[in-house]
Amino acid sequence: MTARSETLPRLALAVPAGRLGRVELELGAVLAVLALAGVVFNPALGTPGALLFLAAGAGLVLLRPGRVFAMAVRNWPAMLMAVFCILSFTWSREPALSLRFGVQLAATAVIALAICERLPPRAFCLSLAALLGISMAASILGGGTSGETAAWIGVYGSKNAFAGAAATFAIFAFGLALARGRALFRAGWLAAGVVGCGLVVLAQSVGALVLLAVTIGATLFVLGVARMGPAARVALLAGGVLAAAFVALLASAHVQAISDTVLETTGKDLTLTGRTELWAVARDLIADRPFLGVGYQAFWVQGNADAEALWFMFGIEGRGGFNFHNMYLSNAVEIGLLGVTLQALVLFGAGLLTLRWTLLTGRVVPAIFFGKTLMVVFGSLIEVPLFFQFGLNTFLVFAAFAYARDAVARAS
Repeated sequence: MTARSETLPRLALAVPAGRLGRVELELGAVLAVLALAGVVFNPALGTPGALLFLAAGAGLVLLRPGRVFAMAVRNWPAMLMAVFCILSFTWSREPALSLRFGVQLAATAVIALAICERLPPRAFCLSLAALLGISMAASILGGGTSGETAAWIGVYGSKNAFAGAAATFAIFAFGLALARGRALFRAGWLAAGVVGCGLVVLAQSVGALVLLAVTIGATLFVLGVARMGPAARVALLAGGVLAAAFVALLASAHVQAISDTVLETTGKDLTLTGRTELWAVARDLIADRPFLGVGYQAFWVQGNADAEALWFMFGIEGRGGFNFHNMYLSNAVEIGLLGVTLQALVLFGAGLLTLRWTLLTGRVVPAIFFGKTLMVVFGSLIEVPLFFQFGLNTFLVFAAFAYARDAVARAS
């Protein structure tokens, strides 16, 4: 982030606060939190949530257009990827949809950068965790369950969406519990993290639960390494590599037994509930248009013969809400290998930058961003968590890239 100049006009509103006197609310910070609220509550609110995100974000951009433009230039991989998705309308099967959704993705990126320019990383994490906490509370008090399995869907309408939001809440809550602060607040965030894990369990999402456990373990490991001396760091990393090699050898020797146990525990079949069949179809489609694809979000459209065949094959009566369950294959179908390369640059760039940020500082806030990005990286192998307009995962990867890029640049 850039240093804030004291010469810039500061728009603030002083409101009465009882015994506290008058509390000053800075307009930019208020708009940033409102935009965060829009993206957090978008799955539950739909169009109103998206409009809140766009309206508050537009106001935030207009307050400091020069600074937001500078942020966009510094974080050019994110903007280049969004521009490529917009340009895909020129070769898309559904040009109007590709243009519309591409512009919305670019708006998501710009607003994410504007929020990063306005809010320090810790304030961002606190605001997002608080908003997710409200969403989790609403899901507990007024949410529903799936009719078939009684899995919790909260206010999200989908167990996978609810499980993903709960896992994200758990990562941020556990991270804030480790940060410096009053013991009472840290205990509260710890309890909130436990609740988040419990909600993932109630959502009956084995994938989200495994991703959460692996992510927390890996993040704590990296944070521990960052706080050690150079000699201890090298020794621990070497030990970790040796342990990983041993586990890999052991697993390769008992692959059948492990496979049977995993399938029995998760209730999956050998095709991972049809994923391998979907992946085979995706590879054939990519071979037809390998470099540019069929257009951004132009495949899963009613009337497209290939999509209709897959919906029929897998019994998707609503003809929507389906994907190839692998981000790289799914996005390569839509925007080709060139587009996926740009998306990988943003995602893996965010992962490497947040890792370096954490190792350089040994602080918890960078570790939170690293943990969330790592969970998205792992999840991208079996789901499609990125890149969607107004999507929380997409928004957080943009934010992680921007915060880490500036922090690493300052440290260097």
